[in-house]
Amino acid sequence: MRERAQGILVPMAAPSRRDFVRLVGAGAAGLAIGCGDNLTTGAAASAILEPTSDALIVAVWARDAGTATVEVRGGGGVMTAAIALGSSGSGAIDLVGLEPATTYELTIVTSSGVRLGPHLARTAPGEDDPRAVRIAVVADVDANPEFDSELVTHVVNADPDLIVSLGDFPYTDNGPVAQTLAAYRDRHAEIRTLPRIRTLLESASLRAIYDDHEFRNNWDAAFAATEASRFDAAMTVWDEFFPVRDAVSDVRYRRWRWGANVECFLLDCRRFRDANAAPDDARKTMLGATQRHWFLEGIAASTAPFKLVFTSVPLGYGTGDDHWTTFATERDAILDTLVGIRGIVFVTADQHFFAAHRHAHGIREFQVGPLARGIGTPGPMAPGVVFRSERYNAGLLEFDAEHLVVTGIGPDGERFYSETLTADELTPRRS
Repeated sequence: MRERAQGILVPMAAPSRRDFVRLVGAGAAGLAIGCGDNLTTGAAASAILEPTSDALIVAVWARDAGTATVEVRGGGGVMTAAIALGSSGSGAIDLVGLEPATTYELTIVTSSGVRLGPHLARTAPGEDDPRAVRIAVVADVDANPEFDSELVTHVVNADPDLIVSLGDFPYTDNGPVAQTLAAYRDRHAEIRTLPRIRTLLESASLRAIYDDHEFRNNWDAAFAATEASRFDAAMTVWDEFFPVRDAVSDVRYRRWRWGANVECFLLDCRRFRDANAAPDDARKTMLGATQRHWFLEGIAASTAPFKLVFTSVPLGYGTGDDHWTTFATERDAILDTLVGIRGIVFVTADQHFFAAHRHAHGIREFQVGPLARGIGTPGPMAPGVVFRSERYNAGLLEFDAEHLVVTGIGPDGERFYSETLTADELTPRRS
């Protein structure tokens, strides 16, 4: 992971444009925000990533620029910071010293004159802040206009504090298949410069994990080894466009607190996975021993009333073999270990239809997606299937100290599913 510069927000009273004099971070020190409305959003893209209570990562890609400048307003202060764009065209800066639970407006201008934004991004509430919070969850995003709908507009109008993407963003393995650094960069740039996706990325900060199509369909650790060059290209570009703070080696799973009421665990269900066809016994793993220990130790220690667990593939009741049902020994051992831990809910994706499920020990799962991709066909009903809907969709999760409200949002804005659950109802109990 490349090193990222840091910028510090400087409070100023009644600032004007000429007051933006503190320039920190990498790149040329003489850049300035451009004026006028003659700039376009051509071959460039940006996103605000990995929000905490005091920091945001600004990630920028631009085909024909060597640097970019970000202007930040909010929290009673302003700042400008320069971002160096490497030979890949991408760069990132970690803005620190921000205020918790605060909305910031960020505008980016590349050295080639392209203006991006404004982005609106919220920092997380502090761990002792009991305010209600709203998290939107999306998955499966293809640039093909065949899959266009008004769903993004309704997700944006829901005004989430944070958006979480559970993979297949973008599809790089169809028409034409990406296999090189340049091809993967083109596919990531294509999805981010799409107007509807640019609107989504400008509406809130984002946390994301890959699933399979960012590299190739149904990949596992064996594919990563046998197609090493292609895998390295795919993951290099993923990290360019989705930089993670303090990334270590191949670790992209992570956890974060969002106020007093919820802690989030974002799992990596690909990089450490055994082959789907391997015998389903105690040796077979989707998470790998290190990630599994990290997750189970962390969720047991969490003091948040609600523990929100994200996996890019469903726990069960899916079609095919590319999900947790094929890893039932590990899955069931994990679910057994969660018994007695208060307020657990899983949110998953991959199957391209909305679903609500109930698993062993009463553990609840809500499956979302697609945002913009073909609709999947569910398999047979089963006792644990609470609800299904075959449509474009996104999930909305709203937490306060006592309740979680789960809502499914359709492409016409209809809130076609809603369920309210307490932390006690989400506490697994021995079956």
